[in-house]
Amino acid sequence: MNKREKKIMGLTIGSHSLVHLFEGVLPPLIPLLITEFSTDYFHMGLVVTVFSYAFGLGSLPAGILADKFGPRRLVSIYLFGAGLSAILVWPVNTLWSYGIIMGVIGMCCSTYHPASNTLISLSMANKGHAFGIHGIAGSLGVAGVPVLSAFIGSIFGWRAPHVLYGLIGIFLGVYSLSVAEHRAPSIGGSDGQSNTAGLDRKTFLTIIIFFLSATALGMSYKGIMTFLPIYMGTRVNLGVMNLNTVTLGGTIATLALTSGAVGQYLAGRLVDRHSAERLYLGAVVIGMICVFVMSFSTNVLLVVSAVIYAFFYFSTQPIQNYLISRYLPEHRHGLGYGIHFFLSFGVGSTAAAISGYIADQVGLEAVFIFMGLCFFMSACMVVLLVLRKKGVTPISLPT
Repeated sequence: MNKREKKIMGLTIGSHSLVHLFEGVLPPLIPLLITEFSTDYFHMGLVVTVFSYAFGLGSLPAGILADKFGPRRLVSIYLFGAGLSAILVWPVNTLWSYGIIMGVIGMCCSTYHPASNTLISLSMANKGHAFGIHGIAGSLGVAGVPVLSAFIGSIFGWRAPHVLYGLIGIFLGVYSLSVAEHRAPSIGGSDGQSNTAGLDRKTFLTIIIFFLSATALGMSYKGIMTFLPIYMGTRVNLGVMNLNTVTLGGTIATLALTSGAVGQYLAGRLVDRHSAERLYLGAVVIGMICVFVMSFSTNVLLVVSAVIYAFFYFSTQPIQNYLISRYLPEHRHGLGYGIHFFLSFGVGSTAAAISGYIADQVGLEAVFIFMGLCFFMSACMVVLLVLRKKGVTPISLPT
């Protein structure tokens, strides 16, 4: 890795961890927020959905802008915008104003994934390895935020984690300005118009199937991550840990999710050398089994199944990023990553509110049954990807 690549990886590693701190700051604080705002699981799920819809819906235009203006600029916009917005949580005293600010933070964060993945795909020689390292940073953010937010929130109040993450965002934003911009070469004919190849129908349908699988996995991710800390806090009693429900749930969720970083790294290394579609299928099927086990287990079995779930779920992310870089030409990577995150984080975020309603009406166990069914739907789509692998060639979408 040369100096230029190291600087890019430094920026994306820090920014990726942070984006998942912003995304995951709320779930560990749910017991405190329910008391603060005199509300319920459903309304907490709605706030998560507001953030996630903004997080996902903004990804589509962000991907297009990354192709047009360069991805590094969009990373900087995310860092400054989300950082400043998170600090504004401090004076908030109503659920509605909190929900609005979380939506603004989500919109700022929406520029990150399409931009960073485009930046990596355009500038790194070993893409799979780079996506794996990038994914580890995200997994550590996902794993660390339950215990970090729960610990800080329990001691200093629920607003403190937001402000801390905001200050980190501004610091990284200043650093991002020192990283050079990277853009794909434009594709055009002699008349200056886009030189777009005729669409290969098989490849186009394969991409549609891929996006359907990603949407189902996005639903499972949002539903599980919203309620995993409180689910752990109420169903795990290890005896040796004398902590309140908030801190206990956040701590155990963090321990379980840490395995996701290992999954990210190994998948990133393997995908450069083995069939990405087959790796994808294996990870989704094993993750599905673990989620169904989580729906009825307690204590050690619940923790073990959550650890294995996290390992295989997060291993799907570098595989998905690799597949997009393989299916689409370079000058459409931003659009491809934008559509991916629009579907997985935007449309998939519907699961947060739905899961909150299910938890209120039936119980938290039913949430994990529903999430297991989302995994099953994704697995069916990935089976089709494996069957259709032969003959897939990159396509160029119309401008």
